[in-house]
Amino acid sequence: MRVWRICSSRHATSAFSGIGSKQVGGRWTPPGRLAVYTAEQQSTAILEMLVHMDPRHFSTGFVVIAADLPDNAALETVDTEALPGDWRTRTEDPRLRRIGRDWLERGDTLALRVPSVVSPPEFNLILNPAHPDFERITIHAPEPFLFDPRLRR
Repeated sequence: MRVWRICSSRHATSAFSGIGSKQVGGRWTPPGRLAVYTAEQQSTAILEMLVHMDPRHFSTGFVVIAADLPDNAALETVDTEALPGDWRTRTEDPRLRRIGRDWLERGDTLALRVPSVVSPPEFNLILNPAHPDFERITIHAPEPFLFDPRLRR
């Protein structure tokens, strides 16, 4: 399975370290835990970046990085139907962060498949850098990425 990550080119070398999530946390993981947020499709990775960006920063300086997970890597999928009704509107929801924290503590799968907030039928994968299969991920070279300027509108 191929996953995608878009980031500033200055963070390309650490894009799969999990340090960013450890520092600030994310929707599905609390601060203090290494985790790498990726998307199943490159277009979903773009959308996920857009909702966090100031349109003035759409110029150059970004890269897209593809990564291939091992074919037999175990994944866990969050059941969207079991989530609280307001899960898409709360960015630092302790209920959602508990899901990621518990998954990281169990450590039994390489990835947690979570629904995308910006496109719920699509999924993101959170990778666990502490899982033994993490070293088996093939991380491709970063490629320059330019946001389409029409997205500024």
